[in-house]
Amino acid sequence: MRKAIILILALFTITSCGKKEVKVQPGESVKAKSAIEKLEKLREYYVRKDADALRSVITPEGFKAIASSMKNFDSVELNFSPRWVDIKDDTIIVLAAWDGTWKLSGQSITEKGSAMFLFTGTPLKLDAILRDSPFVYP
Repeated sequence: MRKAIILILALFTITSCGKKEVKVQPGESVKAKSAIEKLEKLREYYVRKDADALRSVITPEGFKAIASSMKNFDSVELNFSPRWVDIKDDTIIVLAAWDGTWKLSGQSITEKGSAMFLFTGTPLKLDAILRDSPFVYP
């Protein structure tokens, strides 16, 4: 009888310690992930030259500023590497390193930089590029 009780207690202890704890993501982590996903969509739409889709992820004021500086290209390979995210209330700033190769009339132009993307609102939309926009090339 004693052996059965000890065996039951041992099994209960082993099985109760084997469960993985479910961790809840903090709200700021969810916001940062959302901003990085929007940045990736922005890159994808720019590469495809899809102006309507770009408007869906950029505020009207931001679109005017960005569209006025965009230049024509035949194709582009653009990569973003997010480095840092700053969250203050409803404003998110993403610092991202970028590198791109634009092709225009048979010539390739390669550039690198580090941009600060300002996202605001709900749902998040790009409001401005505060530093070193990749969208001004070639």
